[in-house]
Amino acid sequence: MKRFFFITCIMLVVFSAVSVFHVQAQSSTEFPKSNFYARTTPGVLFCDERGGLTIEVTIVGRADVKRVFISDPSGGISVRDDNAPAVTYGEMFDNGENGDRQAGDRVFTRSGMTASCSVNNWGYGTVNYYARFEFEDGRFANSWFPINVGVVANKYRGVFEVKDFGDGLSATAYAFFIEDPKSEVLDGYPLSELTCGVTNFNAYRKLYSVFADDFDIAMVTPGLQLWRRMDFRENIPYLVRVSNDVKNIGLPIFNNAQTFGSDGRLRGAIYNSFGGLDVMDHELGHIWGMDIGKSLGLVDNSNLYHGISVMGHWYENADIGGQMGLFYDDKTFGAGSFQYNGNETWSYVDNITVNTNQPYSPLELYVMGLIPPEEVPPVHILTEPNIYDKKTVRAQSYTAITIEDIMRAEGGPRQPSHEDSPKEFTLAYIVVQDIPFNEAGYAYASLMSYHLTTKNPPESGRNSPLRFYMPFYWATGGRATLDTRLPVDLPDPVGMPDQPTPTPTSASATEVPPTAAPTLTAAPSATLDAPVEPVAPPDETPGGCSLLPAGLVFLPGAWAISRRWKKQRLAA
Repeated sequence: MKRFFFITCIMLVVFSAVSVFHVQAQSSTEFPKSNFYARTTPGVLFCDERGGLTIEVTIVGRADVKRVFISDPSGGISVRDDNAPAVTYGEMFDNGENGDRQAGDRVFTRSGMTASCSVNNWGYGTVNYYARFEFEDGRFANSWFPINVGVVANKYRGVFEVKDFGDGLSATAYAFFIEDPKSEVLDGYPLSELTCGVTNFNAYRKLYSVFADDFDIAMVTPGLQLWRRMDFRENIPYLVRVSNDVKNIGLPIFNNAQTFGSDGRLRGAIYNSFGGLDVMDHELGHIWGMDIGKSLGLVDNSNLYHGISVMGHWYENADIGGQMGLFYDDKTFGAGSFQYNGNETWSYVDNITVNTNQPYSPLELYVMGLIPPEEVPPVHILTEPNIYDKKTVRAQSYTAITIEDIMRAEGGPRQPSHEDSPKEFTLAYIVVQDIPFNEAGYAYASLMSYHLTTKNPPESGRNSPLRFYMPFYWATGGRATLDTRLPVDLPDPVGMPDQPTPTPTSASATEVPPTAAPTLTAAPSATLDAPVEPVAPPDETPGGCSLLPAGLVFLPGAWAISRRWKKQRLAA
């Protein structure tokens, strides 16, 4: 019998507003991303680790590159007079010396680097490095695709006790680690051709070889930055719906948990890129769709990639709001979405504003089983909106769709109702790489996993590195929780964020009480990844989807900004 996977994927990413390098790129020659990729060793360091970082840049498909340089955010490496912009660059080497493995192999290396310590309030961070290229004719070109390195605050040394399960498997209290030297989980490092929905099964099977079937969601993330083998662009997040037992939300009832090693509990499997949590609430929302109201025009049905439907997002002309919609693209004001003013007019809100402190919408909360249908306001679908004035948008016409219309189209109200639906969810945070994990790598992943459980509101402020991360508890208005604590015989780490100053763990470490959180209420508002498309079962040749469109730039910090961009240039 054919199995059906429900694949939801971030379809493209563009732009970044977080780096001076991006600003300078407007006047610099761009080096094609298809001609290089990079690797960092290790993927993560503590802030006080000096001289321990190596970056390798591999040139592919061209012989006119004479020298390669790497930016240094900390300004600690030597500067050459190479007509570079106002950024500190150091030369990389392909001479078999200075840390380079082999002379003349077109792999340019810089070793002995010290990572810049740029951490957020949770003690972890991602530093962006950028490559600069000199050609044989003396011209220069820059790349604005960041090479990412994780960093961890020094105070988290000795905080995360590690349990070794053997065979390259280990865990802290908050993350499960897989050492994958034979590429049994991912098909290579730093090049890995992740296929949406039909790869990474071994990660979950290895998880269940150690733990019982205790997880609603499982997430795989690499311990270093990975690039797609076909075009050297960064692999990006997606979710695969593993099972669904909810009726009348636009999805059939199915359960493919056994394919992942689960006995039946697993609901969704996520791949998340290295170095950020910005799109986690979006991917978590895809566990329930969004496919409700498809026959009424609420769901975008046009996205096809190699014949595979990649839907699960609200139509961009709807005013549903929330986390799960596509952006409307206006020629004057750019990407944004509509919010109903209440008098047959709408406001047009730009995508950056929408993605900052944006909770799930009422319709999304209903689909997730967190509010009753009577709390869902009518949804409007606009025809030919006029965005001359962003605060008073009018449409040539519009269609109002009520929750009663939606329930009637789906065969009735959600079952189970919000009174009987689960509100507490567990997630297994899985990290994979091809080399042994260092202490910083254990701490980095554990802090990020722990951050997913926070009941604190998102950070605000234009310069906050976390301004696009919406914690799940907050995004649900305090109606649901996410628990990433593994059922492993380890003491709770001492001194986690918002807790006492960390000290080394020991067998007698005391348990840390849960973080206090403010009382939150859901904000009324009512909005890239997938569908009801079959792929072959594991014993057949798998199909899948290739997700990152050619010609578009992926930069960290922009995941949430661009995750729902409608305009797509898909590779043939």
